[in-house]
Amino acid sequence: MEMERIFKNLPQKKADLILLILASQNIGARVEKQLTQGKSGHWQFDILVSREHTAGAVKSVDQYFRENKFFGLSKRIQEVEISSFNTPAAYAIMGLLVTIHLICLKLCIHREMILKFGASSLYIGQGETFRAITALFLHSDGQHLLGNLAGILIFGAPLISLTGYGTGPFLLLCAGTSGNLVNAYFHQTALLSIGASTAIMGAAGALAAYQMRNSNSPFQLNRLIPLFAGATLVGLFSQGEHTDISAHVFGFMAGIFWGFLFFPLSKVLRKIFTPGRMEPAALGLVLFILGSAIWNGVN
Repeated sequence: MEMERIFKNLPQKKADLILLILASQNIGARVEKQLTQGKSGHWQFDILVSREHTAGAVKSVDQYFRENKFFGLSKRIQEVEISSFNTPAAYAIMGLLVTIHLICLKLCIHREMILKFGASSLYIGQGETFRAITALFLHSDGQHLLGNLAGILIFGAPLISLTGYGTGPFLLLCAGTSGNLVNAYFHQTALLSIGASTAIMGAAGALAAYQMRNSNSPFQLNRLIPLFAGATLVGLFSQGEHTDISAHVFGFMAGIFWGFLFFPLSKVLRKIFTPGRMEPAALGLVLFILGSAIWNGVN
């Protein structure tokens, strides 16, 4: 039987996959391997099929890869090392949230702090925009706090690991503040919202934006998979009797917006400024914004 070579110079894993595809279509195939030239030579594989099955074999393999392009998503994710358990900046944020909550309880000023610094739609509409920032650091009780600490580990820490110890918190602050401001604009009532969850949902949105734009291929439906996954997670994390669902949604949307804006801009800035300068500057900006918000609230 006359055989025709349809694929050449394949790595072993891809050759094995194509053989499996052909076997599923009852198409017999033969493999030839050769060692490449050079000191670090490695094996490459050619796949041959009978001449009468050539067209069917090529069509089956092409159809498989066209229908399973989404498998490339996991590869792109693995190209970036993200560790939620090796991000000191995330632990610092968690420690700050715990410290603020414990101080409020210890000094018996918890209720007063929420009324003074919570994200009240009514007061934000009257110009007290600092509340959109300070509200991110207040929590109603221990359960509320623990839930948001877990959210920081799940969403915030990977984002900080991906971006940097200064730019990551800055992006979190932008997303959380924007989400609270938009939420206040749409409510325009005495609604009082507190908690870091708006920023956490912003982190989920920013991560989704990163994955959606982390591709050089033309737009395809599978590039929306991170968006659908993020929206699903927002729904799962928005359960609870006193949860401000709209703040979560607007936080997620703000994260997507800032993510699409931040990641391209970050690449440009990192060509101008080294991480040794950019990250401390971003962290300093975050601390300045927080200090300004607290100052405006006290005065």
